[in-house]
Amino acid sequence: SGPLEVWGGVECTVNRVGNRWSDQLRLSGHDDRIEDLDRIAALGIRTLRYPILWERTEVEPGVFDWRWADARMARMEHLAIQPIVGLVHH
Repeated sequence: SGPLEVWGGVECTVNRVGNRWSDQLRLSGHDDRIEDLDRIAALGIRTLRYPILWERTEVEPGVFDWRWADARMARMEHLAIQPIVGLVHH
């Protein structure tokens, strides 16, 4: 058996009720703080469940904006964090 690993995850619920939206990435501030990934790495976390949510990436039908996702994936690669990418949540 190998050494004990601590994995982590970022809460990423996008909750829609009727016409009301609640986005946990925005509410928590993580949406605007790429440096959170540095803090996660400092905890010793090397595997991270991470949201690259389809509903945030496909900004309109057939139009995709990968800039947020690309920046975070590059940062995780730099920090030697292995992502477990989630395209949908709930």
